[in-house]
Order: sequence, then structure tokens, then C-alpha cells
Amino acid sequence: MNKIKVKDVHHPGVAEEFDRLTVNDIQKLLTKRDQFVDTGCPACHSLNVKSAFNYQGMDYRRCCECELLYVSPAPTEALHLEYVLNSTAMKFWREIANPGMRESRRPMYQERVEYAKKIIQRFKPNSKNCLEVGAGNGEFAQELTNEQIFNEIVVLEPQELTLNMDSIEVITGGFEELESHERTFDVVFAWELIEHILEPDQFLRLVRKVMNSDGIFIISTPNENSVETRTLGTDSSNIIFDHVRLYNPVAITELLSRNGFRVLDISTPGLLDVERLKQHLDKKTDLFSDNPALHFLLMQDDKITAAFQNYLKENLHSSHMRVVATIDGEWKGSKTPVL
Repeated sequence: MNKIKVKDVHHPGVAEEFDRLTVNDIQKLLTKRDQFVDTGCPACHSLNVKSAFNYQGMDYRRCCECELLYVSPAPTEALHLEYVLNSTAMKFWREIANPGMRESRRPMYQERVEYAKKIIQRFKPNSKNCLEVGAGNGEFAQELTNEQIFNEIVVLEPQELTLNMDSIEVITGGFEELESHERTFDVVFAWELIEHILEPDQFLRLVRKVMNSDGIFIISTPNENSVETRTLGTDSSNIIFDHVRLYNPVAITELLSRNGFRVLDISTPGLLDVERLKQHLDKKTDLFSDNPALHFLLMQDDKITAAFQNYLKENLHSSHMRVVATIDGEWKGSKTPVL
């Protein structure tokens, strides 16, 4: 498998156009700001929260207990769904972006399949069927079919998705669609999804509903408590409006535990933190002048910077996080408390 680079995931000019369109989408959303709701922490439900910053017109808070970073006041679920369905930025990402992105990003989805195979081999759940919630353009599911791990692959995606593959069943709709489904699954995947969900307890309740009791839940999400995200701040690609809740290892563990899950494994296997930091440093040579140790590390040769990236991975400080969980206990979730 080829090593993936930042340019393979974020093609030149694409992120900039996506950001421009996002600002326009947010301005439309902000005309309904009087309907936004200011809440406590969506992860641990603490009311001990503080203002963090304002970005693109949206206010962010940080939990003083689990350090979750989240948008608040935030739009209601209905407003957020309306935003997702009508966003010009998301339409650009899905339909207009450089067609070469699909091929250049393919190693990323292949790596996810290899990771899933290792997790299934390690924890040995049944693997007759699986569900992917938030399938995007269906790239992961398509790569998964090549491995013949599952007899049945079902994907749930809010926007229309046509895969033309008999081995994949597509359900169109939000995760609320799971409420009416009676089938259960051995493995549930949620790649880069939970950071987009305003009320994660309700999402996790439905995941529990469709999971077999001995099944596993595989999640990936940005890690806000990473050197890349904390250092770059709003210049980090992790901080965009639709990432309405940005988790870290403590916050995601708190959230899953309250919702009746037990974390089996947590890792931050990201490979691109150092490369992204170096890209920013190349554009502005005095960028990390207030952090001479980081500046010194980034100026070293490839061997040392690779060792630094490995250190971030091993100590849960890479900006990409993966969690494996299983059902263990009762669901004790509820709506996020209002401030």
C-alpha cells in the first residue's frame, strides 16, 4: 500500500474553496441564530464549561472536566440537518472537487479496511454482517467488498448514494432511520462521523439498538488534544464548523461509558501531523517562534521528524483518533444539559 501524503487527502486549492463556501453557508445559518441553544458539555454533561474562541462567526466552548471543544450556542438538530442537506461547501466536496481525489484518497480507505481486519481478528466478533453509518461516497464499503469479510454490508447515508453493487445495500436517511430497523449487526463502523453530531447520546442509543450484544463498534474521529490541532488552532483542518464536537481520548471514553459502552482499544494512528506543521512553517518561517522546542524538531532531518511523528502516535497526541468499543452496561444517556 502506498504511503499517503497530505496532498493526497487535501488537494491544492480544494480546502481553500471549501472554506470559502463554508463561510457563505454559515452566514445563511447565522440568520437563524435566535434558534441556537447554549449547552453544557455534550461528552460528559458537565456544566463547568468556558468560552474558548469565535471562529467563522460561531462560538466555541471548552469543557473544564473532559476538555471537549464544541460549538455552543449551536443550531438545533433540525437546523443542522437543513445545513447539511443544503450546504454548497459539502456539495462541492462531494460532487465538484477534483475527480483525481477519489483515486489519490483510495489508500486511505484501503488502510481502513486493513485496520478493520486486524480489529476483527483481535477481538473476534461474529462477522456475518456490518453497518457503516455516514458512508460518504461509499469508498470504504466498496473497498470492504474486495475482502469478503462480511456476507452483508449495509450503509446509511443522508444524501443520495448510488453504488451499483449488489453486495452493498444503501439506506438513505439520517441516523434516526435506525429507529425503525429491526436488523442487528456484528460490526458497526462510523468513520469521521461523531464529530458532526450535535446530540451524541441519541446517536449512540441507536447504535446500541442495531448492534448484536457481542458486536463491536469502530469509530474514527479527529483528536483535538493533538499537537497539530492545539498548535495550529483555527488553521487546523480539524476545526471547521461542521465538526461541531471535537473529542479527545478522555472525552470520547466518558461519552461511551455513559452510553453503556466499554472501550476495548483507543489509538491515534495518524501519520500527517508533522507534515502539516512543516507545511505551515514553510509558509511562515517565524510561525512557531513562541515554541522553540517544536520549531527545532520540525527543522530536523526526516529520520528525526519521523521519530517525532511516531512519538505522537504512541502517546495519543496524533490528530487522528480511533476507538473500538463493545456494549457493556445500560444506556444512561440523555439530551445535553442546557446552560
